Amino acid sequence: METFFLKPFIKDHYLDQDLTNFKDGSWKYLIAITVLLTIVLTICLKVKTISHFITTCIFSTVFIFFVLRTVLISIMLYINTQTEKSQITNTYKVIRYKEMKIFWLNSDKKNSINDNDKIKLIDKRRKEKGQKSLFEYKMNDTIQVKLKKGVFNVNYIE
Repeated sequence: METFFLKPFIKDHYLDQDLTNFKDGSWKYLIAITVLLTIVLTICLKVKTISHFITTCIFSTVFIFFVLRTVLISIMLYINTQTEKSQITNTYKVIRYKEMKIFWLNSDKKNSINDNDKIKLIDKRRKEKGQKSLFEYKMNDTIQVKLKKGVFNVNYIE
């Protein structure tokens, strides 16, 4: 499921910087899932001794953080796109050198975009909404990219 559906979906909706920020901060959600799994296992297995409870905690932690981490992060990112909380507009300056075939979107912040696939994704989304193509802009033109923010506070392109 993750390889065939979630990975392409995520690639088609998220910019690299937003993915990196979420993956770095996803530990808090994974801890919550681990606690929930521990509680469920404790109840289902009718754990009565402290040693069994510790074993259940260790099992839950290892299972979530080492076995299911990637899948859970992908599922959370999918859920994020289904639960819009707010919209964000980022402003970029077009950096373009036609003769060297260089094109990127520069921002004063850390979120400049120079990955060709992400630029093509933004351009595709703009065209779908009837907006001017990114590649029609000239050097130092300013453009705005509208992003949405979901329940996990991760920006995504719709």
